[in-house]
Amino acid sequence: MPVDFVDREIEVQLSEDKVPVPLAFHLGSREYKVVEQLATWEDHAFVALQRGRDWRQQQQRRYYRVRTEKGEVYELYADWSPGRRRRKGEAQTTRWYLHRRLSSGAAGEKSEKEEAPEPPSA
Repeated sequence: MPVDFVDREIEVQLSEDKVPVPLAFHLGSREYKVVEQLATWEDHAFVALQRGRDWRQQQQRRYYRVRTEKGEVYELYADWSPGRRRRKGEAQTTRWYLHRRLSSGAAGEKSEKEEAPEPPSA
């Protein structure tokens, strides 16, 4: 199955663990329940340096590869980009995105844990 790039902002229900993990996410009116976390990794890419910007403009994302109750495999990420504009007095919030769908949960899919991809080289 080809990879479906979604790249849409979503709502995520998190666990109450010391390090919270996604339990479910909503895309439109549909809820996807997470039954297995297959991989997690961080990406600390730097945005292009522009006049007036420095290392604090780093983009910070934490990716999660998850399997839903219907067997679908998705990649989600939490975005903590400090450069994101916010209104005066508003706290920095984390935005969640559905990055892509890796499998449709068809019969015969592997249920073994998958390895996180290598981070991109700079």
